[in-house]
Amino acid sequence: MRNYRSLYEMLLFPISVLYFATFLLGLGNIITNETFSYIINIDNDFVQLAAECMSRIGTFLLVQFPLIFLIRLSARKAGSATTMISAISGYVAYLVITMYFGNPDLPASAYSSILGLSMTTAGSATVRSGVHYPLQTGIVATAVVAVITLTSYNRSRTRSEYSFFSFISRDTWCVIRTVVLSSIAAVVITVAWPYVVNAIMTAINYISGDTTNPVNLMLYGILERVLSVLNLGTMVRSPFWYGSNGGTWISMAGANIAGDVNIWTAQYEAASLSGMSGRFITPYYVINIFAIPGLLLAFQTLQTDRLERRRLRMFYIVVACISILSGSLLPLEITLLLLCPLLYLFHVLYIGLLYGVFQAMHIYLGYSYHGTATITAMPGTLLEFLSYLQNTAMRSTLLQVAIVGAISFVVYFLMTRLYFTRLALDLFHTGYKDEVVQGTIEAIGGIENIKMIHSGTERLIISLYDADKLNVEKLRSLGAVRVMETKAGYAIGYGARSTMIRIGISEYLKQSVRSV
Repeated sequence: MRNYRSLYEMLLFPISVLYFATFLLGLGNIITNETFSYIINIDNDFVQLAAECMSRIGTFLLVQFPLIFLIRLSARKAGSATTMISAISGYVAYLVITMYFGNPDLPASAYSSILGLSMTTAGSATVRSGVHYPLQTGIVATAVVAVITLTSYNRSRTRSEYSFFSFISRDTWCVIRTVVLSSIAAVVITVAWPYVVNAIMTAINYISGDTTNPVNLMLYGILERVLSVLNLGTMVRSPFWYGSNGGTWISMAGANIAGDVNIWTAQYEAASLSGMSGRFITPYYVINIFAIPGLLLAFQTLQTDRLERRRLRMFYIVVACISILSGSLLPLEITLLLLCPLLYLFHVLYIGLLYGVFQAMHIYLGYSYHGTATITAMPGTLLEFLSYLQNTAMRSTLLQVAIVGAISFVVYFLMTRLYFTRLALDLFHTGYKDEVVQGTIEAIGGIENIKMIHSGTERLIISLYDADKLNVEKLRSLGAVRVMETKAGYAIGYGARSTMIRIGISEYLKQSVRSV
């Protein structure tokens, strides 16, 4: 678990980059999206150009987030240039090999033009003619290449200077080894990955067998959110949003339209909503506009230090605005997965429940969109929700969605508070919590050495009378990822467990006061 928490600390920077990318994409979408012209109508070429640039930058950063994570995972204090160059080289080699050797019979959503890589012709007769793209293996590619890069770097440091290939420098050898091993790993992946894709397609076919069944919609919601974090969301979204798995509809002009998003867009523009489209989008409005702000408010209230709460207030406001106005869940869901996995599990199950509930209640609110993007599409935003108020026939649906949203706001707020104060440490009451609390007290020099104690969602902050009594090694043995001195005291990186440890120490402090 300590290694898992250190993974969060390590990826905190690239996650922040994802928040920034989402902000850029959302802002660009608000300015350029014709749906929002009733609120924002800027007739200025320079502003439009700037908005399109922001959208492009945000799109690239979001789509390529596995590469951003890979660069951070492979970076080291010593030799960071070597590991980063090796990682990028290995990643490109991995993609090229999957492009040449990937099974061409997989669904189109299993491939992606990652980093613009594609191939239209091949000199070898073993490769089928046509356009080829790298396999979309998402975060799996990041994990594989990162492990290979770090292993290659460590091996290259112990390489003898008088070996057979001694004319090759250690850094160059690290790059060569990473490229070769990444290529071999890619060949193995191309053999195993079709089984993963077939399993996902089996689930998709099962769900599309009866999309009026609330249970099937619940399974869709769970599968879609889990795959999204793995950067594989396109595989489940495309068939339902733009393909026949999401239903078909024949327009008054006789055009056959497939896909839930396409059907909703066509019906809304023709003012002929059938009452069936939009089922694969509706929960987004609840999660983005209501649930996530409730979670973020709980995060804010968990900061017991007034100065720390004030410092993070604007961050939570910005993230809430990103959720409400841009509708991208990816950065926050990755944060939840790494910081508090049990809360992430609740989040995924709750989304699945929303899909089932809305289907059972026949409440549908779709997404007007003419593109085919899935990762950077922004369904469920407040501006789109408000745009539907112009349609009097939809006001009942909007009210019902808002009521479920208000309930979800309270549920997320209370569940987040419950997790951090009761469930984050020693869920099954084995006594481990007391062990960590008592160990922490010993490591900081005892109860009498505590001047002040605070906690937040990620760390415990303790101000000591005598800093010489602090035992950093013992804190690390108890699971602390990082211990550093700040103006407020010593920040101990216990992760999501910090609040419960602070509560435990506070109880000992109260007992010591009573005994005096």
